[in-house]
Amino acid sequence: MKRERRGPISPVTIGRRTWMEWFGGAAVVSLSRYLAGCGADDGGQTQGALPEGDSGAPWEAGADALPDAGSAEAEAAADALPGCETQFAFSPGQGTASVFEGWGERTVDDQNLDALLSTWKLRVDGLVETPREFTFQELMCLPRQDQTTDFHCVEGWSIYDVPWNGVHLSQVFALVKPLSTATHVAFRSAGGEYDESLPIDVALEPRTMLGYGVAASSLPLKHGFPARIVIPRLLGYKNAKYVQRIELVDKAVIGYWSQLGYPYEGEVPPARLRPGRY
Repeated sequence: MKRERRGPISPVTIGRRTWMEWFGGAAVVSLSRYLAGCGADDGGQTQGALPEGDSGAPWEAGADALPDAGSAEAEAAADALPGCETQFAFSPGQGTASVFEGWGERTVDDQNLDALLSTWKLRVDGLVETPREFTFQELMCLPRQDQTTDFHCVEGWSIYDVPWNGVHLSQVFALVKPLSTATHVAFRSAGGEYDESLPIDVALEPRTMLGYGVAASSLPLKHGFPARIVIPRLLGYKNAKYVQRIELVDKAVIGYWSQLGYPYEGEVPPARLRPGRY
């Protein structure tokens, strides 16, 4: 069990780069060139994954940040999404990988998750040109990002070396075309109670992702199936589970835990962060 206990958590405030600076620097990256590999079954890093030795430092927006949503290649890729194959099933994983040992969890209280998830689709809307719904299969067909990073709880424990599978949010945003007025991204959980939000530049850091698997298996229900947000350098309460809607907005949405007094920024204290694992 890779678990550690630390002392009290202290918040750290982060700086923000502007969305327009990021968006203005984005260059064309074709989605279609990745689709052939979206069903990789080896659990390893695929195109778009981060190298093992990456520092995980906050992303400085660069030329390859976002596929051009207006390109013919991106539109063709969007049309092709339902046709790919993947090993991830639209059913909760068993959570038998050793990484789950000792991993505490918080569920969505008093919600009939079975009913909510039986017709689950991910809605992406708000300040975007093209609102869209994604089925679980369509998410699987976007370029997969695999990363091994740590998970830190505000209670002081950590789970090391979680082998996440998911999709970088830039791949989703390329298809919905965020407006320049969007400054934050709100994540709406099933049941409408445990919402969270991030500044858009934090949502687009290289290791922030929409996670749908661990160790090449779908997420267990208690860990957020079908999809959850993964932000390794932020505390667990910022990593919203059971996400069924992503909304682009022009201000911060103060989520459930921050309303109870937890810091909105939710940064893991630097002493708890391991190089290459955040």
